[in-house]
Amino acid sequence: MQLTLTKLFTIATAVAAAGALPASETKADDAAASPIHPAIGAPSPAIQPAPQDFNVGTVWTDANMGGSAGSITVDGIPSSCRNFIAPFIDSISSIQVESGIRCVFFVDSNCNGAQLTVQNGAFVANLAGTNFQDSISSVQCFSV
Repeated sequence: MQLTLTKLFTIATAVAAAGALPASETKADDAAASPIHPAIGAPSPAIQPAPQDFNVGTVWTDANMGGSAGSITVDGIPSSCRNFIAPFIDSISSIQVESGIRCVFFVDSNCNGAQLTVQNGAFVANLAGTNFQDSISSVQCFSV
C-alpha cells in the first residue's frame, strides 16, 4: 500500500481522534512537519513562486529595427512602470508591441511626462519627426 501525504494525514487524524496519541503530539508535529497543505498536497497558500518577467515587445535605438535591440519586459499585466536603462533611455527610434498588449511610453522616468501609446501588434518603424524620437525614458503595459 502506497501512503500519500493525504492518507498519512487522515491516519494521524483518526489516531488522534481515537485518543491513541496525546493531542500535543499531533498538533505540534503536524504544524512543524511540512509547508505542504495536507488536504491537497500542494504548497501552502502563504508560499508563492517569485514572479517571472516576460517579453511584450521590442525597442530599437535606430529606425526600421536598426541598432541595438532590447526586449520590453514586464512583471505582469497590467505591469508596473519600468524605466529604460542604457543604451535605450532617451535613445529609442523604433518600437514593436506584441498582439493583445498596449504599452504606454513616457518621455520622463517613472511613467511621467508626454505619452505615446503603441498596441496590439503595432510596429512604429521610425519615431523621427515626433516628440518621442530619442526621448522615451519609461513604459507601462496593459492588455488590450
